[in-house]
Amino acid sequence: MSAVIRSVGSLFASGHFSDVSEPDSALQMYAKPSPDFILCRDEEGNSTAVYGEIVWDFNPYRLSARKINKIYFQAIFEQGGIEQQELIEEVKYVLYCLIYFAGGGRRGSLSASTLAQYWMVLRMAMKFCYAQRQKPLVGVLTLKQLFTVPVYFAAFIRDQNPVGKVLNGILRALIYVGADRLGYAVLNPITFGSKAPDSKQHPVIPTRLYLNLINITGDLVDQIHPGADRVEAFLGCFTNKHYGRTHSRQKRDLGYTADFQPDMAQVLKDHDLHEVFSGEYECTSKRHLQTALLKMQYALATVVHLYTGMRDQEVMRMSYLCLSDQVVRAAVVDDLDIRRDKAQLVDVLSTTTKFSGYKKESVWLAPGEVVRAIAIAKAICRGLAKLYNIPLDDRCPLFLNPSILSFTQSKAEVGVTSFTARATQGSVLRTMLIQAEDFQELAQSDPNRDFQNDPGFAIGQPWPLTTHQFRRSLAFYGSSSGFLSLPTLRTQFKHMTIQMARYYANNFENLRTVFGYYDEKMKEFLLPHNHFAFEYQMAMPMAVANQLISDLLFTEEPLFGGTGSYMEKQKKRISDGEIHIEDLRSDTEKRVKNGAISYRSTILGGCTKAGRCDALLLGEYTECLSCDASVIKPSMLDAAIEDATSEIKNYAKNSAEFQILKGDLELMMVFKARHIETVEL
Repeated sequence: MSAVIRSVGSLFASGHFSDVSEPDSALQMYAKPSPDFILCRDEEGNSTAVYGEIVWDFNPYRLSARKINKIYFQAIFEQGGIEQQELIEEVKYVLYCLIYFAGGGRRGSLSASTLAQYWMVLRMAMKFCYAQRQKPLVGVLTLKQLFTVPVYFAAFIRDQNPVGKVLNGILRALIYVGADRLGYAVLNPITFGSKAPDSKQHPVIPTRLYLNLINITGDLVDQIHPGADRVEAFLGCFTNKHYGRTHSRQKRDLGYTADFQPDMAQVLKDHDLHEVFSGEYECTSKRHLQTALLKMQYALATVVHLYTGMRDQEVMRMSYLCLSDQVVRAAVVDDLDIRRDKAQLVDVLSTTTKFSGYKKESVWLAPGEVVRAIAIAKAICRGLAKLYNIPLDDRCPLFLNPSILSFTQSKAEVGVTSFTARATQGSVLRTMLIQAEDFQELAQSDPNRDFQNDPGFAIGQPWPLTTHQFRRSLAFYGSSSGFLSLPTLRTQFKHMTIQMARYYANNFENLRTVFGYYDEKMKEFLLPHNHFAFEYQMAMPMAVANQLISDLLFTEEPLFGGTGSYMEKQKKRISDGEIHIEDLRSDTEKRVKNGAISYRSTILGGCTKAGRCDALLLGEYTECLSCDASVIKPSMLDAAIEDATSEIKNYAKNSAEFQILKGDLELMMVFKARHIETVEL
């Protein structure tokens, strides 16, 4: 009897489904499956993708919050025919092999969304193959010809410009399937040279713009917060489709003037929400309400991105019950059963995939700003859930689509809000203009990328905001601001990053139990490999190196001290053209990664000492004056002298405080006279 390969673990990253929802098994035989072979079933056991049918739908197995496109085989060509049908049969078998026998991905699995990407490229390949009929010496190609003949393959890439990463993924997967099963050996993407160029990394948002984003989102949330407790009742009133409409519209719909519902202006006054729905959220009529709510949800979701590092789909997958608290440290109880120390709790956000067979959660630390934003989002969700008439459980999306306000209740489908560029283009978050200082900082953050010739980052243009920029920027600024001073960062943000450092670095054993999931096979808690914690930890070397370079090399103020004097020499060598900033940056990053140097701000300037500094911990800042790892800035030294001179007047001359301050003041005055004033003369 032939061995059986179960479909689980092939297409579906979860690996576990109920009996009614599991797809058919594939025999270990080199042949096409029967026409009634079922590749996908929904939760009720209904087939949604059957091999012999012309439409395949893999949405029941998707992990994304958003729906993926169905596969319509007959829609590829304008008209049918023998040649077209042969291409369709060929691509069906290719997809079948990719699903069951290609393994795929780093975990040996393939997601439905990845399959959808594969389909888009294969669809392009089919259209290209059929278009060659216009060339008499070529004729209609088969996929076999396309994937085995270098000339055809090169023409396809040149003509269609498919996504290189996806195309390479298809070729590698088909190589894994094998020539015996597929019927031919495909071209090797490495030897053939079809490898896509390195994708551009998401840029770190420049400091000024990043701080503006933090402040703007804070203001937007502050505007909504006072009305959060009234939003649910407000939205619930719109079960009456005439509620909030203009009287002229109601008269046209109802045909009489009695029992008019209040218009939007009156509705907002009745619920005391006229100040909430103003400015960014202005809502002068019912037709503007959906847009106003979408902008509110966009601001709230942005807060989650800003302070957690969650990806777009991770935020969109959050359910109404996403927020919870978990114990990091249990309560301390003595022998007399008296609690000596309370349990330490943290607020966390969690998301899980929608399909019931996959219940492994990913969890993120939720600081105060996020908890507040989630509370407001839940209030909006409760109001919309009344209109959808759905329960508030773990299947209810937190960011319910407000489109129901524009449709009758019977026609609206429950779904997740879509924050497309078109839908959010009017948001103040997308109107921040790039200034010269932003561009300079951007170029410094990634010297290997040519931002000068990228029109999307031109000075005077709106910053091209994407959600993944928040992830990288939070890793960059968050990892450094817990140890470095970013001068104008919000106090709350700095507090949050210190909190992140505590749980993402110091308490790793607790981190795995709180933020990970229990693997029954491994019998231990595992942290998801794509978790933000790893990016947070790994961002430190880059953050330190960039902060050191931008803080020391791009300042006109002269630097003193052990490292300060060295940096002054490097600045002169750069200005004289002896060395390039790129070379110095590369060397600095290597030294940081190797643990040779670090960087943190001090009262007198900065410190590049790697590891612990006892003098800094004890507050003996004048020790920096004679330290080889110190950076002394004249402006900060003058400020310290001024503060010490002012403070010493508060103590009696025979007191210990007076004597300590006097000694510190004398050391600083001597350093200034010997090093700084001598240079100035």
